Amino acid sequence: MSHLEQQHVILPAPVADSELLAALRTDLVSAQFTNERVTQLLGPVALAALERDQPVPAALRVSELLAAEPAPDPCAVLTGLWLLGLETTAAQLHAALPQVGVDGLRRLNLVHRADPVAPGPPEPGEGHDAALYRPSVDLRPYQAEQARGLADLWVASDLPAAQVQGPLHPEHVLGIGGASLTLAASIHRTPVKRALEIGTGCGIQLLHLLDHAEHVVATDLSQRALDFTEFNLALNAPALRLDPRDLGARVELVQGSLLEPVAGRTFDLIISNPPFVITPRPQDEQIDGRYTYRDGGRAGDLLMAELIASLPPHLAESGTAQLLGNWEIQDHAAWDARPRLWCETFGAEVDAWFIQRDRQESSAYAETWLRDASTQREPENYRRRYAEYLDDFDSRAVLAVGFGMIFIRRRPADAGAITPWRRFEELTGAVEQPLGPVIGATAARAEAVARDPQAVLDAVLAVAADVTEERHQRFGAVHPEVILARQGAGLRRSRAVSSAAAGLLGAADGEYQAAALVTAVAALMADESTDQGQLQQELRSEILDLYVEGYLRES
Repeated sequence: MSHLEQQHVILPAPVADSELLAALRTDLVSAQFTNERVTQLLGPVALAALERDQPVPAALRVSELLAAEPAPDPCAVLTGLWLLGLETTAAQLHAALPQVGVDGLRRLNLVHRADPVAPGPPEPGEGHDAALYRPSVDLRPYQAEQARGLADLWVASDLPAAQVQGPLHPEHVLGIGGASLTLAASIHRTPVKRALEIGTGCGIQLLHLLDHAEHVVATDLSQRALDFTEFNLALNAPALRLDPRDLGARVELVQGSLLEPVAGRTFDLIISNPPFVITPRPQDEQIDGRYTYRDGGRAGDLLMAELIASLPPHLAESGTAQLLGNWEIQDHAAWDARPRLWCETFGAEVDAWFIQRDRQESSAYAETWLRDASTQREPENYRRRYAEYLDDFDSRAVLAVGFGMIFIRRRPADAGAITPWRRFEELTGAVEQPLGPVIGATAARAEAVARDPQAVLDAVLAVAADVTEERHQRFGAVHPEVILARQGAGLRRSRAVSSAAAGLLGAADGEYQAAALVTAVAALMADESTDQGQLQQELRSEILDLYVEGYLRES
């Protein structure tokens, strides 16, 4: 099959044959097909270009390696095949993967003949050494951090846009991307009995969930996506502590939309990178033309509204949900107007935290997702779709779209009638990953303040080690006009603090109770125009906020 022909055909999903996968796994380990080894082979320049979706430097490097060696490095062969889409001879494949062989690769639907032979079971004589093969999937190494240390895994997905002609197929199964890595690094990971992933795609999140969840349910509207997930679980079964012949003992893969397949069930942890991309809904829309990996089939951001409203009933006591999402920002409205509206459906027992990490103007948003599907390869279709995007946004007075992270928690039964914690903040600067521990610790501090603020103030608090002070004043001024507290780690917030709070932070060295410092600072700063009691109350409130955000920690 030629590259040109592939735009009209979607290649079959890989097959989770346990015996063939055992052979493939042995070969991948022997070939040292790992992140570390690929990095060594390509070098920093080619690797950086590849991360920008520019494969030429890496392809040139791999071609040099294959030409210079009488017996090519197996990792170089596999890098060329599966990371770069290079045509590879049967002889090279046999040498790099001797246990599974070319016939096994074809039965697993991992490669196909480069000349016009239909993909499928090999015909007699097709495996001769000079035959050329192309990848049928993207199969790449992935290193996951587990409780026992780093694990070298592999993840299969559909071929990326750079390796196919024309727009992506609607049933495209996305591979490892920036959003999936962001979500994986942002999950607060603690041992749980029952976890749920909504919209699993190729299953990347499951590779992490299985390290701390006893049982995981994964849903997806696409059966093709679930086939890729099953393949990836079976391929990595030993590292995930799975029985490749009985994946169902710990993992349940269910086809269906969002939470429909798990009606009536509750979970300790729910995670999702849902199909939240805002997409125009023209009257002549073809349902089978939707990109299932990103388009939930709703108008505007209604899919996010529906999903978020549906989450609390599926959370067990003390259960949490973490997901990524989009929300529309309408004319004359604050960025968090839509998220706040969604939270109005929650009961008092539900906490919510929205962090806006990015904002795109409506036209830039349209360009991003048209480019994501390689729509620009069909100029007439690109112009039509672009116009539909602009008309769709104009119909709802949408000026921009926000993107960010969402944390939802169902309080434990013993929390009582404390005020729910609802936080909406915009943090568009660089952060330090992984954020999971930071998010978990922030939520725990917020719960402590909600339960008993006085107990927090009675504790001995100290300024966190990563926090620094920054003062701004005009030349000749006696006192600073702005005092900032900056975090050097985690979410790397920066916030203005009052002179009183700055004084308290300066004295919070881990020796005194916060309440005692509040009293002392208020007494020092109060004057005839300032009520000492009011200053104390304002300072208490500010210090509690600084504690929740992590500027102050228990000593």
